[in-house]
Amino acid sequence: MIVLGLDASSDAVAVGLVSDGTLLCEYTIHNGKNHSLTLLSMVETMLAEVNMDFCDIDVYACGVGPGSFTGVRIGAATVKAFAQAHKKPVVAVSSLAVLAENLGGYDGLKVSAIHARVNELYCAAFGPSGEEVLSPTVMTVEELIAYLSDKQCKIVGSGAIMFKEQFEEKLGKGAVAEAGRVHSICGGAVAELGYRLAIAGKEIPYGDLAPVYLRASQAEREYAEKHKAQ
Repeated sequence: MIVLGLDASSDAVAVGLVSDGTLLCEYTIHNGKNHSLTLLSMVETMLAEVNMDFCDIDVYACGVGPGSFTGVRIGAATVKAFAQAHKKPVVAVSSLAVLAENLGGYDGLKVSAIHARVNELYCAAFGPSGEEVLSPTVMTVEELIAYLSDKQCKIVGSGAIMFKEQFEEKLGKGAVAEAGRVHSICGGAVAELGYRLAIAGKEIPYGDLAPVYLRASQAEREYAEKHKAQ
């Protein structure tokens, strides 16, 4: 089974390709551009590098968030277009679960924390075997610290970097993973997790693929506040 995975939910855009669970190729780009300007060309370049075409893909895996509202929509729309054009199924992959994959064989609680706004985080926690312990949710930094206070854990993601001092002051030195690519979503991890979900029967029709936002957008909040005041 050949799985193409992509994620555009963060500042980086990432694509990856696996065959029967083995990584063939991956790209991650942090260029500050709108992801819609780079995503398609990245996929085309990756396929060309391994002498494949879209017709060779069996399943498309998409990181559905949470994260950037615009980025999540771009990723989902792109995967839907690919899957519809080539009549292939898709799998929805949590961007938080993909981040936790970066911690590999760590035997404690793997915690993904993506900065949402001010001191809020999109977060989730996974056990050593990848089992979900804390479902994707929104927490303040203080709430996440309280949840993790009696647990052996390692935290990754943009939220981990932004609030590293607070996490390590309350949870201990080393609670936040060392700086580096471990804090970024990797295309290979999207495809690998997508492959595991696909062989577990988690494929869905492309029309059922939906972004995961967890909270209202700024426009929705402003609209609600405006009408609440009237």
